[in-house]
Amino acid sequence: MRNREKYIGSLVILVISIIFLIVGYNISKPQEKKVTSENMFVESDTVKKSSFKTESSSSNIVVDIKGAVKKPGVYTLNKDSRINELINKAGGLKEDADLDRIHMSKKLKDEDLIYVYSIGEEEKQFASTNGNASQANNGVSSKSSEDKNGKVNLNTASEEELKTLPGVGDATAKKIIDFREKNGGFSSIEDLMKIDRIGEKTFNKLRDKVDI
Repeated sequence: MRNREKYIGSLVILVISIIFLIVGYNISKPQEKKVTSENMFVESDTVKKSSFKTESSSSNIVVDIKGAVKKPGVYTLNKDSRINELINKAGGLKEDADLDRIHMSKKLKDEDLIYVYSIGEEEKQFASTNGNASQANNGVSSKSSEDKNGKVNLNTASEEELKTLPGVGDATAKKIIDFREKNGGFSSIEDLMKIDRIGEKTFNKLRDKVDI
């Protein structure tokens, strides 16, 4: 009888020990993330939004247009857009727009301010992002690509005007235009030295004859 009781007691202890081992294992086991159809859709949507945001920020530009257009305002366009596309999006030109002061094929860049002048309207000054006054990037044609001080504007001059500069021929003028279109314009006249064929010697000849 005693042997039977000892046997039952040992069996009970063994069972209790096994239960404790199982419970302890389950508690210490790392919890795996439960994947549900809802989680899958949420994660998929997040990836899509992130991908769209990256693509959107890299492929679009935001540009402000004012002056003699029918619908002035801020517009979002593809990064390779040109002024004529912006004008079309702004409803087209007004009847008094000065066509001779617009460079329709000029490529736009992010945060550009385009001002379309009316015939006979004087040049305007606008507050730039750093708080200083500056002339709006109105895509002017060759008639106004020369500054008041007689310097050639690297960001608006035509190929023919660039060739009037000392040491600048057909090939160099084309490289200057290619550079400004690829980089969204010159940020300083020193950028000229980044162009093949323009070394320090040539740059020194151009320094006092160009501006941006």
